[in-house]
Formats: sequence, structure tokens, C-alpha cells
Amino acid sequence: MSTRLLAASLVIAAASLTLTGCGSTRDLDHKSIEAKEAQKRIDELEKLLADCESSKSSTAIKDANAAGTGDDLSTDQAAVGKNAKVSTRGREVVISIENSILFQPGKAELSSQAKATLAKVATLIKEKYPGHDVRVEGHTDDQKIVRAKNEWDDNWDLAGGRARVVLHALLDRGLPAKKMGFAGYAEQKPLAPNSSDSNRAKNRRVEIVVIPSAKGE
Repeated sequence: MSTRLLAASLVIAAASLTLTGCGSTRDLDHKSIEAKEAQKRIDELEKLLADCESSKSSTAIKDANAAGTGDDLSTDQAAVGKNAKVSTRGREVVISIENSILFQPGKAELSSQAKATLAKVATLIKEKYPGHDVRVEGHTDDQKIVRAKNEWDDNWDLAGGRARVVLHALLDRGLPAKKMGFAGYAEQKPLAPNSSDSNRAKNRRVEIVVIPSAKGE
């Protein structure tokens, strides 16, 4: 099934959750069962989409290795796709994903698109950087929490909470827990001055940092 078809199926499945009008307790129970079944189908489709994207990532890595370009950073970028940006910081490889790809404003639930992107990231790390440590870093802009202030104490809390969610998504894709960690930096490490909406969007991100192990693996 193509990525586009899977995405369309997710939209259709999500639309089936819409409930209108009022009814009896029996009607509500029935709709509750329907909602659970629809959510189950959404979960199944999300996994299929993530598996498909992971396969694409693996193919990109294998093709690069066959061509003798597997060590190039361009291979990493091709493996993770357009929704993530790969760079280096010393010996570390930094995979940065803007929060607009990962989350709704003020939330920490991953979108279907986010899960598919993180499946690619996990595949890259497992196949190209086995044995490396991985730190997931959450970053925000400098704006105080307003709409979700009942869910988060402050930007530190939000940044850490989002990083933790991404960490668990990577664990679910097979990364070893003993190599993983997460941190929340709030607005303390901006990529650009928080002087415009576009700059703030860049600063709201999660970075997945791949760190060479102490043994140089």
C-alpha cells in the first residue's frame, strides 16, 4: 500500500469517529465500541505507514553502501526524509524535527506523520549507528504557555515531556533502552533569535543526538 493511500485511509478512519446527535445509553455504548474499533484500525494503519517508511529508509542506506557513499551525511538525510534535518555537532550527528511535524500546539501526542518520520530515524540509527548513545532533546521558543497551561507547568516541563514521548517512540521501534536518554532545554538553546514567528517555529523542535560511545563504537 502506498504512503499516500495509507495517509488517506487514516483520514477516513479518523472521520468515522465523528459522532452527531444524542441517543440512549445503548446507542452511546454502541458508539463507544465503534470508536474503539476505529482507533484500533487507525493504530494498525499507523504501524503499516511507519513500517513502510522504515523500509524506505533501510533501502536508502543499503543503496548508499552499495555505491560506496554510505558514510556521507547525505545518506542520513535521504534515510530520514524531508521532515527531518541532519547536521553534525563535533562528532555528534543531530537529527532535528520541528514541532509542527511532531505535535499539535501545546500537546505531546505524536501525529501519524511524526510516527512515520521517527520510524525512519530509528532505522537509520539501528543500521548506521549501532552501539551509539542517543539523547533526545526537547526545545521550545520563548513564549509562555497559555493554551495548555493546565497540562504543563512551564516550557521546561513541555520540552521534557515532548522529548520523553519521542524517546518512547524510538524505543518502540527497537532502539536499546540502555543507550537512550532525554532532556528538556525549554527556550535556553534557540537556533535563531525569538524575534519573529518563523524564527520561533525553528526553535520549537526535538533533536535526536547520536553520540559516539566512550569505546568509540
